[in-house]
Amino acid sequence: MALAFSTADPEITLEEESTKKIIFRVEIPQDSRARTKDVGVSLTVIGKIMADTAQLGNAADSTAKLMEWSVIPAEKKEAYRSVTLKVTSGGVVTRQYELPNAFIVDYHEDFESDDGIGEFTLVLKQMKNKLADVKVTGGFT
Repeated sequence: MALAFSTADPEITLEEESTKKIIFRVEIPQDSRARTKDVGVSLTVIGKIMADTAQLGNAADSTAKLMEWSVIPAEKKEAYRSVTLKVTSGGVVTRQYELPNAFIVDYHEDFESDDGIGEFTLVLKQMKNKLADVKVTGGFT
């Protein structure tokens, strides 16, 4: 399985080999006894923090750009971005998630003291008043 994550304005692309896991959720309050209007959409991306080897001709690690995005105050329009995430298997896109007005609700990095390899967790949400704009497609050939 391969994952490709990209944002617009300005573009951030996570390398395919750095993304390990995604979780897409439609969030409905657990205390609801009927279908509710209080629905949310979240996307969690878990991956490896790659060594920055840009000086060797490889792509630079984009997780630093995610961290910079995560600290932008909510009042600024730059806090909201269009996000596309593609899940591929055997060269076929099995799911494509598009969140046109996403913002970061949580971003953290963890490093192991033994080997220094880092892992990041990114949690995005779509603006509630723009839920109708979320697209989830799949079954591409």
